[in-house]
Amino acid sequence: MRRHTLTLLATPAVLGAMTVAVPALAGISLDPAAHTARTTCFIVRIHKHRVRECLIRGPRGLPGPAGPRGYRGYTGKTGKTGATGKTGATGPSGTARAYAVVQPTSPTKPVLIAPQTANITSVSEPSTGVFCLAPAAGINPAADTAVASPEVAYSSKEEVGLVAVDAKSTHCPGDFEVDTFAPATAKLAGGYAFTVIVP
Repeated sequence: MRRHTLTLLATPAVLGAMTVAVPALAGISLDPAAHTARTTCFIVRIHKHRVRECLIRGPRGLPGPAGPRGYRGYTGKTGKTGATGKTGATGPSGTARAYAVVQPTSPTKPVLIAPQTANITSVSEPSTGVFCLAPAAGINPAADTAVASPEVAYSSKEEVGLVAVDAKSTHCPGDFEVDTFAPATAKLAGGYAFTVIVP
């Protein structure tokens, strides 16, 4: 029986030169000593003829299924709590620099409600509806701002008056000026109590 021998090329060749199916090599023997891991082409002896055959790489297979999810790692230990900082210094009291409740007891003689008054030393009404409030030392009406609001309990009128601060103290040089108006006419009028505050 004639034996056919297949010799492997040591030099790699370009893929796709010729296609060969291994089952088609029936009756052909390969020379195992000439095979290496990088060999892709073969020299085949068929009936005294040397034929060069090359294998073509097949298409890439589909991705395999994802493996199972790994176990979750252990949670590390909680770090130590830092030391509590020192308590800060206490801030100044949050109160107004001056405040007062003014009651108009007559057209020209208003009074201060003492329990609800601080750093306002006196009040006068030089003309109807114009009130001058003298501040304590260290409070300057030319540089400090006053805020006034209507007051109900000490008013001699049944309705609530309109109250406004004159920032220029037009009728009260050196003092804070607060003017009161009748709500119906918006004209200067007495008899309306008010509160004033100097932040």
